[in-house]
Amino acid sequence: MDAARSVGEALHEVRNQGFVYRAVVAPAEAGEGALEFHVRRFRHSTREEWRARFAAGAIRRNGVVVGEDEVLASGDKLEFRREPWDEPEVPQHFGVAFEDEDVLVVLKPAGLQVLPAGPFHTSTLLELVRASAPERATAAPAHRLGRGTSGLIVLGKSARARTSLAHDFRTFAVQKTYLAWAEGHALPDSIHARQPIGTRPHGPLELACVEPDGQPSFTRLRVLRREPGRMLIAAQPITGRANQIRIHAAACGAPLVGDPLYGPGGVPKSNATAAAGGYFLHAAALSFRHPADGRWLKLRARPEWLP
Repeated sequence: MDAARSVGEALHEVRNQGFVYRAVVAPAEAGEGALEFHVRRFRHSTREEWRARFAAGAIRRNGVVVGEDEVLASGDKLEFRREPWDEPEVPQHFGVAFEDEDVLVVLKPAGLQVLPAGPFHTSTLLELVRASAPERATAAPAHRLGRGTSGLIVLGKSARARTSLAHDFRTFAVQKTYLAWAEGHALPDSIHARQPIGTRPHGPLELACVEPDGQPSFTRLRVLRREPGRMLIAAQPITGRANQIRIHAAACGAPLVGDPLYGPGGVPKSNATAAAGGYFLHAAALSFRHPADGRWLKLRARPEWLP
């Protein structure tokens, strides 16, 4: 079944309605200073921005304004009400590949984040889907695609669908195929990438990358076409680690074309920021068991960038 039907085509900046960030201090976090807690927990803002909010009395602990140097105790309830802000410009559309009362499969454009995080609260696939129709008001994604990745993503509309899909994705029972442009010609026609994937500090973030003590990871890579300076590859991630295809392709000597983050070896480039896009990666095929009747659904979606 080939994907069809798009919803909207706008690309613009959105001013949201603000948001209230709440947190409860865990026992392991007791004794930490209030400023350090917020800098570590909420990375959408810099240390200087958090300091300014503390100075303005914008952070409350158990309903009372708290200073940045005050020590937190286990069970403390923290609250920060963030004023409305302009979110970065992103695509404001998605496509529909399949839909019934239980399942919705959509086509996500590159550049659109799936769930709220960082500077994105309203401009996310989740919010766009839920606002698009009343029957989608409780839809939730069963898996993730990176912000810079386009293609097919499955959402559960009913409680039974969300439970069943979550189980199948967690146990790797779903078959996924991605298409990507990779640099050079280093890959053989077929290769199994098994480099373990963990995390390491990269600036203010922890980023996934090849790590000897990381989690077992497995991706099948196959070269479909060779052109001057690049290869069209098909990637089937058997496990589901963050940025797995980007990492494994780079680890095998073929970073994705335009990837600002991962270089040879499958580790972050030393001078790179955690940029979201610029690479060519598309979730092109999905096969999964329908949560209501057990039949297998097979969907395909061709990337716009493929000639």
